[in-house]
Amino acid sequence: MKRFLIIFFLVLYASCSKTKYKPTNVLEHISEKTFIPIDSRTEPYTRTMQYLDGDLYWWNSDRESISVFDLSNSTLKKTILLKREGPNGVGSSLGFIVHNIDSIFIPNKSLEIKLINGNGRLINSYSYFNYSLYGTIVASMSRYSNMGLKIRDRIIFGLNPHNFPLEKLLNDTTLEDIPIYIDLNIKIGEVKDSPFRFDKKILEAEDVLGVVSTTNNENLLLLHQKSNLLYEFNYQNNSVKSLELNSLSINTFSNEYLNSNRSGSSIQENIRKKYKTAQNLGIMHDKYRGVIYRFGWPGEEVPININAMQFSNSPPYFVISIYDDQDYSLLQEFTLPRNTYLAHHYFVDENGLNLFPMHPDNPEFNEDEMVIHTFDFSSLKK
Repeated sequence: MKRFLIIFFLVLYASCSKTKYKPTNVLEHISEKTFIPIDSRTEPYTRTMQYLDGDLYWWNSDRESISVFDLSNSTLKKTILLKREGPNGVGSSLGFIVHNIDSIFIPNKSLEIKLINGNGRLINSYSYFNYSLYGTIVASMSRYSNMGLKIRDRIIFGLNPHNFPLEKLLNDTTLEDIPIYIDLNIKIGEVKDSPFRFDKKILEAEDVLGVVSTTNNENLLLLHQKSNLLYEFNYQNNSVKSLELNSLSINTFSNEYLNSNRSGSSIQENIRKKYKTAQNLGIMHDKYRGVIYRFGWPGEEVPININAMQFSNSPPYFVISIYDDQDYSLLQEFTLPRNTYLAHHYFVDENGLNLFPMHPDNPEFNEDEMVIHTFDFSSLKK
């Protein structure tokens, strides 16, 4: 009897302590698939999107409108028209960020941030002319999913010094003089120069100042585009710390593109040179699962017969590196299947990380349908 009890408890202990299975194939983490019919009012690709309270806001840059989708029933809820001129004119818009259904902020090319309500009516206008030494708020054809970042009552916008080569713009005495971000205080309606500044560590990258960014509670997180250098800026006490993220796949960073004579090369040749080595495409915090997603390009020779411009807009694949949001330890990395998901389209909601299998080379891609795959990576922290 005693021997039986010993064997019983050993078996019980082994079964209780058995490690939970963690899928190594990224597609095994898909928990949901959403299909939304779209028509000519909605473009199949966007430069800016944002999830808020069950709705997905989607910018149609060519149509100068924002589509609002109700994800609970996979329908188009409304379309907000952005007028350039007139009493509700927002100018030539660069994107948007939503504070709530009736507070949508629209940066434009005239160094202004326009505030409209959910019907497109102009409520207020804020100028950031005095804080932008090198041009407008950072905008791109396809390089971000979020136009700005929110921390409490602030909306944080990156400025164009992000895109300047370090060797031409910065040295260890000018870092303090360069405004990298502006903060819009929603409560009092005031634009100010952000207190964040890079330290000398950024100069070690010897490349462009470009970063991808997200927020983590009270922290602004900035990941250099061409290295593993991550900055954490705390908005409560204005403290800055930096660290190196680990990655098994995103490591082949190089200054070859920056140091080359690009003036004598075609656009196609320069893009091929740029994508030959690694770069960071984006970063996003998942507060529901306590992780940070990093979207990276590992570097690859772009074939001569491939349109390099199209390659840049829609890289054939990318790597998702997933980190613990407390200590930034690497939990897992996944390489997405080739020619399936859009590298610059993603958002996080209560159900997980949402990606779009709408790559132009995906044989299942249908321009009349928006498709969203939800990935649940919560098991990685258990």
